[in-house]
Parts: sequence; C-alpha cells; structure tokens
Amino acid sequence: MNTFNRFIVTTLLVLFTSQVFAVRPTVIDVKRIGNKTILATIDQPVELVSRKEAHVELYSGTTYYLGAHNLTITSPAELVNPVNNYSQQIKITLGGDGFKLADASGKTSVILNLDFEYLVNAAAKLINYYSQNLILAINNNLTITSNNTLNANEGSSPTHTLTASDADATFSITEDTSRLFSLSGTNNSTLTFNGTNTDYESATKSYTVKVKASTGDGDDKNTEQTITVTLNDLNDETPTAITFTGDRTIAENTSTGTELGTLSTTDADANDTFTYTSSN
Repeated sequence: MNTFNRFIVTTLLVLFTSQVFAVRPTVIDVKRIGNKTILATIDQPVELVSRKEAHVELYSGTTYYLGAHNLTITSPAELVNPVNNYSQQIKITLGGDGFKLADASGKTSVILNLDFEYLVNAAAKLINYYSQNLILAINNNLTITSNNTLNANEGSSPTHTLTASDADATFSITEDTSRLFSLSGTNNSTLTFNGTNTDYESATKSYTVKVKASTGDGDDKNTEQTITVTLNDLNDETPTAITFTGDRTIAENTSTGTELGTLSTTDADANDTFTYTSSN
C-alpha cells in the first residue's frame, strides 16, 4: 500500500482499573463504525477513567485532517455493554469534524497509532502502544476477534474465551468431528477443549472446531471461525528398552576408558535425552 494512501490516527485512550492485571491489557483491533465513530477492542475488560475521553489526531505527512501538530482533539469515549463498569470494547466519537476532511481527500485507508493508559494499582500506571491500518470505509460486519490457534498439553482440558466485534454476540459450535469441544458461560463465550484422554504419541496431534458468532439474522450479523488446538508433547512415557551397539567381547588388558559401543533407548516421547548408569 502506497504511503500516500495512508493516514495516521493517533489515539490516546486513558483507561483505569483498580485490579492488578496478570497480563498487560492491549488493543487487539480498531475499526471505523460510523461517520465520526471508531470501535476499539481490548484483549481483556478495562474501566475508563472518570473523564471518559480519548485524544485523536488525523494526518498524512504534514497535512492534518483533525487536530494539528502536537494538538490532539478531545473525543468522548464510552464502554460498550459494560459489566460492573468493565468492558472489552470502547466506542470513541471523534471530536471536531471527525472523518469529514479525511473522507473528502479520497484516501481509502489510514494508519492508526493507539496507546492507552491504565492503573495496575493505586500508585502505578502503564501505557500500551498499538498500530494498525484502518480502512476508512465503515465496517459493521460481525467478526470473531479471539485467537484461532491454541496450544494444549496432552491430557489436559484448557478453556478459551471467545470474543467478537459485538459484545452481544452469542456463540455456537457448528462443526466438531472429534466431539471434544463444548461451550458454556455468558453467551456461550467459554470454549472448553475436553482433552483429558488425548495423547501426543497417538496419530492425532491437533484438533479443530468451527464456532459461529451471531447477533441476529443477515450475513453481517453472523460469522464463523475455525479454531485449531495443537497438543504439546509432555515427557510422560517410560522408556521401554535399552539397546547396546558394539562389541560385546572385551579383550584382556583393555585400557580403562576404552569405548566399547553405544547405548540407545526406545521411548515414545520425542526429542528426549537419556542418562545411563551401571549397577555394578
């Protein structure tokens, strides 16, 4: 994409939370949803500070379409479908003329630079930075935003949280040939891989499931995603045999330390290393 066909949208989301995050929150997607609005999706629920605002500027090279050099436009921000004042999605209504001048320029896409601030405790703040190409065309199509590739230890039953561009989306399973997947929780958003009996040493080392997100009728309100779970190999198999390759006859007066041959081990676990000891 030609750099002249891009804008830079720099957005500062000031986010606050009183809890300590095990993993730093980060923006995983931003899209335009209206003439003056954008929707940001976070990888975990956050709470906006009391001002509930973002700061935005639009420019390309030295030409500014919203704001000016070192001057951002304050824009109202609100949580989408919050639960206990927390949400994974934030709608930002651009101040000023919004996308008006950008749309009039004939550009088709932008570069979005986004950072948001939140509290990890009463005294500490962190800032995350995010950047993506943003299509200027309004996109209201429903999408599944959670990861579609997962890793699971053999013999385990992990869970995976499903998220969509619309927090009201309800999930269902449309294809599960292994019959090892199930859904539960609010809007069926918790996917469980029932892998208790899976074994990396078997012929099957990955499993797939197709899930559907829906907010109603129509192609723009329904979407599907195929999720692949790949097993991790654990050192859970006992070696079954030791093989000696070499001369089993030792000539008299053979010097101590002389190499007689090599030992190898049969083990279903791949890439293991072995230590050998003698009992006499």
